[in-house]
Parts: sequence; C-alpha cells; structure tokens
Amino acid sequence: MAKTIDVGPAGSLGHGQTRKFRFEDACGEREGFVVRWQGRLYAYINECRHIPLSLDWTDNRFFSRDGRYLQCATHGALYEVETGRCVAGPPAGLRLQALPVTEAGGRILVTTGQ
Repeated sequence: MAKTIDVGPAGSLGHGQTRKFRFEDACGEREGFVVRWQGRLYAYINECRHIPLSLDWTDNRFFSRDGRYLQCATHGALYEVETGRCVAGPPAGLRLQALPVTEAGGRILVTTGQ
C-alpha cells in the first residue's frame, strides 16, 4: 500500500543537500533520503546495492569528496545523483532503489510502498 511521507520544508534543502527519513514497507522499517541536485529532487532508499548497508559516511553525509556522486561509505561505490546508477564499484551498472518524490505546497513529499 502506497504511503506519502512529508519529509519537511522544500525551501530548507539547497543544492547538494540531503535529508534522511524513516518509513515502513513490506521489508520492514527502512531509511531513505532526498537530495536536491541541479534544481530537482531525488529520493532513494539508503542502502548500497552491493551490500545492504547504509550509504552515508556519517549521519546524512552521502557525497563523494569532489561532491559529484553519492558514495557508499563501506566500500566506496559511486552513484550518479540523477539516476542512482553505480558508475564505479562492485555493483557497477545497478541502481539505487528510487522513490517517487514531489514538491507540493512548499513541502517535500515521498511516496513509499509502490
């Protein structure tokens, strides 16, 4: 069953910034994150496609040092922000699990459970 989660005010998330959130689906309790990149919002499940561990280095830090890619803190896999596709690392070619995200009424809304 689809569920919409209000992740917070859209205006508080600038370019290259991320915000984590928790949700529950058929797999149990999970964590996701939204990122604003080049004016658009993207949302993903916070789980590397190689090993099911959180991506972030420390709480809510997802980017590689050069700020161009989302990076797995465990083994360094690099993912494109716009597509979630792994461009370097063991799960090369696989994509992060995307979640539908919209901006409405000044809020960031993510849909889970689809």
